[in-house]
Amino acid sequence: MKYIWIILLLATSGIYSSGQSTYLLSGFVYDAKTGEALIGATVFDTVSFNGTTTNAYGFYSLRIASFENAGILFSFVGYESRIIIPDPENKQHLNVGLNPGLEIDGVTIRPDRQNIVERLETGVVRLPVGEVKKLPSLFGEVDIIKALQQTPGVQSGGEGKSELYVRGGSPDQNLILLDDVPLYYVAHFGGFLSIFNVDAINDVKLIKGGFPARYGSRLSSVLDIRMKEGNMHDYSVQGMLGLLSSKVMAEGPLANGKSSFMFSARHNTVPVFRAFNDGMEYRFHDINAKVNYRLSDKDRVYASFYSGGDNVGFKKRTELTDMQHLNSWGNIMGALRWNRVINPSLFANLTIASTNYRYITHFENRLKIDTLSREINSRILTGINDLLFKADLDYDITPGYDLKFGVNATHHSFLPNNENYSITQNGLLTIDETYNSKVAAREYSVYTENIWNAGWLMINAGLRYSYFNEGNTGYSSFDPRILINIPLRNDLAVKYSFSQMLQYIHLLNYSGAGMPSSYWMPASGNIRPSRSIQNSLGLVKTFYNGNYELSVESYYKKMDHLIEFKPGESLVGHLSSWEEVVESGGKGNNYGIEVFLQKVSGRTTGWAGITLSRALRRFEQLNNGRSFAFTYDRPVDINLVWNYELHENMIVSMAWNYGSGYPVTLATERFVIDNHEVLIYNERNASRMRDFHRLDLAVNFPAKTRWGERNWSVSIFNVYNRKNPYHYFYNREIGSSGTGVDPVYHDLKLYQRTMFGFLPSFAFSFKF
Repeated sequence: MKYIWIILLLATSGIYSSGQSTYLLSGFVYDAKTGEALIGATVFDTVSFNGTTTNAYGFYSLRIASFENAGILFSFVGYESRIIIPDPENKQHLNVGLNPGLEIDGVTIRPDRQNIVERLETGVVRLPVGEVKKLPSLFGEVDIIKALQQTPGVQSGGEGKSELYVRGGSPDQNLILLDDVPLYYVAHFGGFLSIFNVDAINDVKLIKGGFPARYGSRLSSVLDIRMKEGNMHDYSVQGMLGLLSSKVMAEGPLANGKSSFMFSARHNTVPVFRAFNDGMEYRFHDINAKVNYRLSDKDRVYASFYSGGDNVGFKKRTELTDMQHLNSWGNIMGALRWNRVINPSLFANLTIASTNYRYITHFENRLKIDTLSREINSRILTGINDLLFKADLDYDITPGYDLKFGVNATHHSFLPNNENYSITQNGLLTIDETYNSKVAAREYSVYTENIWNAGWLMINAGLRYSYFNEGNTGYSSFDPRILINIPLRNDLAVKYSFSQMLQYIHLLNYSGAGMPSSYWMPASGNIRPSRSIQNSLGLVKTFYNGNYELSVESYYKKMDHLIEFKPGESLVGHLSSWEEVVESGGKGNNYGIEVFLQKVSGRTTGWAGITLSRALRRFEQLNNGRSFAFTYDRPVDINLVWNYELHENMIVSMAWNYGSGYPVTLATERFVIDNHEVLIYNERNASRMRDFHRLDLAVNFPAKTRWGERNWSVSIFNVYNRKNPYHYFYNREIGSSGTGVDPVYHDLKLYQRTMFGFLPSFAFSFKF
């Protein structure tokens, strides 16, 4: 292989800044066949040994020693590396396309990405979309959220759920971004799938701690997802037929080499839920679309769109009644972005966007007895709509010093509860009540990140200022952030981070039967915004020329001003005074150790993760003021994921999960008073469910055909049919007295409900 000495040098060195760099080179790195931006590609100067990575739009800015005899190495995982000598006539701009495919060499293994030792980040999970597609799946379709649930520090909240509980936090504490725009609810009915169609996704990054100052508004994590931009040169269509859903994606050029589009759609095609529940109707859909246009080498415009929703209906008819209950929810997101390379050292991105989440429940009941007819109608709408503007700039000031800064303005429109209730009797409207609510709030923020790279020490020191206003109430906060990376050797580093996060909105949630009943509420004069402070310390190491990456990270996260429902309370009849039914001022203490070993290249890939952690909550008015385990506290969590390419037409995958049982509150005593049974509950979440464990297998059979590519995927969910608990409930069996006259009620017993046992599934995907 050519340039062996350069490749070996890169494999045994960090990416360092050099004070001798005197020229600035910038440009974009993209897929040579499709024109798709490559996020996180490595750019390395073989003379000065300076290096950098491309940002979320494929842009890089690199200081080099000289344009004479310079060799710039461009590399990215899954792509052939290129070494290019810059054109002396165009000293400031260089766009580079990389071809998919790996160069194979018997002796030298080339690092195709910046490894974990070199990255200035902590608590970050990166899962290549190609690897996610190989994993076992329920009903034949893989899911990004399910894959992330199998990494350290991330809990699912139970079998069959598409939510993230990160380091002791709740789902509303996750900032979920799709092309820089926040989404508020990302699960389809039953939790079997999230709204993210893996075929339409280019890049996924989950940040659990060490948050850069550019992120805010949530306490526990940031999930940054980028959609594909579309093929700049050729048209293609791909899709999948599965048991739960089918999908199709088309992409291609609008103007060859200058503009492209991507469109994908997903819909459930087989009514699998009818096998579980008679009288149930269910539909869901997801639509992703994106258009991008290269105005010039310095200007690009992107338009992103997402729309998705669920409709769940229950119908029941008898001789006297006709009842139906309909629930629907979903998101609509649209964004317009403009990238501008102001000069080789300054890159700007402007975004204008709108995001809308809504949840509607509609109940209708018709009753007819002889001459009496009665119709009851109830409709409730809740949701949140955001209009936002943000500007983000990257400024390469001097060798070893970069500055990131920006502003963000968001207008929130909350719909806590719009309700209409009516009763019509014998054709006459007897009751007609309507309650409309709308709360407006504004949130502003400004941030700066100062990034120093001295080779032996890398620091990202940032500060974020935010201000929130609702009515006559206003809150503000200065949130410091710092990330430190100390490379001890080229394959070993120590990392530390400190982050303070503030969240100005609260979620009051009733989650049941896989359907949301989520009420978003702003901080008010009585309910303060929540806050988290997190420290993390870790050790990272690479093995075997970067093929293996190991991280051992400890964290301690403290949360303040949390809220929770008072015992036995709900929002029914209290929407206008919701502060009265919640306990505020709650505190959270979360700590743990995460071990993550990942194999990132080769025919065998995968990871092993072990988490030892605790998540505790304390409210003055709950549990007698004593701390109790958070509902999704899991002291021990183990995940093993393995992919093996037997040959080019057969890939075997396995995922095994083990976790401590989740806390539950069970009755400790039982009394009978005046023929009424009374159960006594003492400590909150003092008991635990049975431990959870499950093995899933999958085999993929990819092949090239005359017309393109196809893949058969066969999965087995819960291979050894483990009866994992979904929830517990009390029940009393009814037997016969032997005389056939009066029934006998046996003692009250605790029962377990299980969601899924052994379940095979398959899917067929294609591309042409």
